[in-house]
Amino acid sequence: MQIEYGALPQYALSESLLDLTPYGFADLEDDYTASTWGQVVFDDKIYGLPQDSGPTALFYNATIFDQYGIEVPTTWDEYLAAAQKLHAADPTKYITSDTGDAGFTMTSIWQAGGLPFKTEGTNVTVNLQDEGTKRWADFWSQLTQNDLVSPVPGWSDDWYRGLADGGVASLVIGAWMPGVLEGSVPDAAGDWRVAPVPTWDGTPASSENGGGGQSVTAQTENPALAAGFLKWLNNSDESLKIFTDEGGFPSTNAQLTDPEFLSYESDYFGGQKINEVLGAAAADVVPGWSYLPFQVYANSIFGDTAGQAWANKTNLNEGLIAWQDAIIEYGNQQGFTVSQ
Repeated sequence: MQIEYGALPQYALSESLLDLTPYGFADLEDDYTASTWGQVVFDDKIYGLPQDSGPTALFYNATIFDQYGIEVPTTWDEYLAAAQKLHAADPTKYITSDTGDAGFTMTSIWQAGGLPFKTEGTNVTVNLQDEGTKRWADFWSQLTQNDLVSPVPGWSDDWYRGLADGGVASLVIGAWMPGVLEGSVPDAAGDWRVAPVPTWDGTPASSENGGGGQSVTAQTENPALAAGFLKWLNNSDESLKIFTDEGGFPSTNAQLTDPEFLSYESDYFGGQKINEVLGAAAADVVPGWSYLPFQVYANSIFGDTAGQAWANKTNLNEGLIAWQDAIIEYGNQQGFTVSQ
């Protein structure tokens, strides 16, 4: 079965997945990026193999940036200045869009060095006011409270139109985005480029946005066969070549450092060698991140709790605290011991 990384803990901790350690999978650790391997291992047991990854990068509309004299930001302070300059020059243009999305928020907190969730067995700690989380929320509140991000919901028709006409001039998003732009925003071919995510302190830092792998269900009648197929699927050069040739973004170090992969020139991105940027992002993912063992549910209530801070244009920390309270209450109701 294919499982997104954020959803995998709830299946692993409920013993719904086969532990692949007895089939020699521990020997495969060095084949994968540390960030993706860390998402399939719990309590020293291996519950899957990574397939695709989503290291974050800054995707930006170079045509719009050039038109309004916007330099590609390398720091978050420069990003804020770019947002202000662009929107002041043309109120229909925004540096990005954000109406309150759990996935983007988690990605952003991760990149800022936040570690809000920790799990040991059934003991869970939730701290959505740790240093990295507050760093991001304090900063991003300046954009949401001052109307510097587009009010258009992500993945809507209006959002795609904004990506085409410059209404949404950049995105901090996963390395799988090129395929989305090429397939859904064809009229913007040649306009877009990729750059590293702006930094907080000068140190390159990325995070993961989406991505997932495959696991074997615990009730399989053929565990060795299933494990063998999974190893071929996500660890053989034959299968991985098919995956990357079809536009998948890998989690395996061999593919991420392959000269052919890195030298690919994207016509859509004006001939840029985008995998050089995205491959470097994969190596710069901040270590240590973990999801909740009930992250899917937590994400489902994000809009009703944290999302109200976006809707009401209040400080985002207030919304994150409301989300934290709801997460703690739910986790304790489900039999976890959840504390702050």
